[in-house]
Amino acid sequence: CGNFLEMPFEDESFDGAYSIEATCHAPKLEDVYSEIFRVLKPGSLYVSYEWVTTELYRGEDPEHVDIIQGIERGDALPGLRSYSDIAETAKKVGFEVVKEKDLAKPPARPWWSRLKMGRLAYWRNHIVVMVLETLGVAPKGTIDVHEMLFKTADYLTRGGETGIFTPMHMI
Repeated sequence: CGNFLEMPFEDESFDGAYSIEATCHAPKLEDVYSEIFRVLKPGSLYVSYEWVTTELYRGEDPEHVDIIQGIERGDALPGLRSYSDIAETAKKVGFEVVKEKDLAKPPARPWWSRLKMGRLAYWRNHIVVMVLETLGVAPKGTIDVHEMLFKTADYLTRGGETGIFTPMHMI
């Protein structure tokens, strides 16, 4: 438990490290990668599983921008990075990039299919959440959180369906 930008460990103290859907929350990827590099022993392996925009993302396409901003807002991200920035940043701080791959690409099954929720399921869940909040079983604001998560799931699904976003970029 702590801050991955200021780890309380000596230099070169770990034999390996990994991060899963975490470093995308760093304000500057270079800062968190530098800190990870600092605490690893020379020759150690670091594996990261990143949320990124893919080669299909077009910043001039308003729909693409809307989808990515929706993902960023709903998942409290400082700004999604392009897949191409990941290896470049890792190399910049001293890592040797051994392998890079989007694990969401075929033959993988669509990761976003489980996020799809029909209107009937949404309203069923929404009624349950409303009842729980009204009775005081769920805290005040639970309804708002449920609505925000539903919207975010829609943005994530659209990002997956269009191929402009992946939560499974491994380096």
